[in-house]
Amino acid sequence: MNEVKKKALWMALAGLVMGVGVGLMFHYFLSAPNSALSGNENRPIMILYLLVSGLYGAVNMGTSAIYGIEKWSILRCTFTHFLICIGSTVLFIGFLILQGMMPLEPAGILAMAAAIVAVYFLIWLIQYLSYRRRVKSMNAKLREWKARRER
Repeated sequence: MNEVKKKALWMALAGLVMGVGVGLMFHYFLSAPNSALSGNENRPIMILYLLVSGLYGAVNMGTSAIYGIEKWSILRCTFTHFLICIGSTVLFIGFLILQGMMPLEPAGILAMAAAIVAVYFLIWLIQYLSYRRRVKSMNAKLREWKARRER
């Protein structure tokens, strides 16, 4: 198995765990006592919710291994990853609406979608700037090394 696939599997596993953890936090902090997830009779719904949350995390984290495909440009990697994340988000929101955990209100859905796109862009920008700084540092060290060798 090549390195990108291995990385995708490990990241998907980490995303699964994180997705379940985030799902539990949202349930604990945001659910009302009479919500769709409260009470013993709703345990199957809660288990399904946590499974879907875990899968959502696995897809979004696992597909970030796309950035390890060296033949692809940063634009292609970003666009592909973004489309996959948006697709999984649409499915996740649909699941929440079907389960009655999120009201079917266009304003709320648009606000959630806008927040997800904003967070995605912010995370991407932070990572991009971090990698750009690393590359500049490596290039500077390489120039210094070449200058020393030429003396």
